[in-house]
Amino acid sequence: MDKSLDTSALRLVHEEKLKDLLKQQGNLKELEAELNRINAKINKKEELTNDDTKFIGNLGWLAALSVSIATIAASL
Repeated sequence: MDKSLDTSALRLVHEEKLKDLLKQQGNLKELEAELNRINAKINKKEELTNDDTKFIGNLGWLAALSVSIATIAASL
């Protein structure tokens, strides 16, 4: 009986993680589409909008933050 409950609980956890991963995958596809759009503008030598440059700036900050977090995590 205990093993059955453990298996059910583990299945629920896996299902939740799968839902989260699928949501993240969707977000990454949106991010990829936006980056492709901006990259196409750059390749065509079109002027970037303020929103485009703000988006790129935010990505820079996120990249720096993720490096900082990884550095701190590696030092623990």
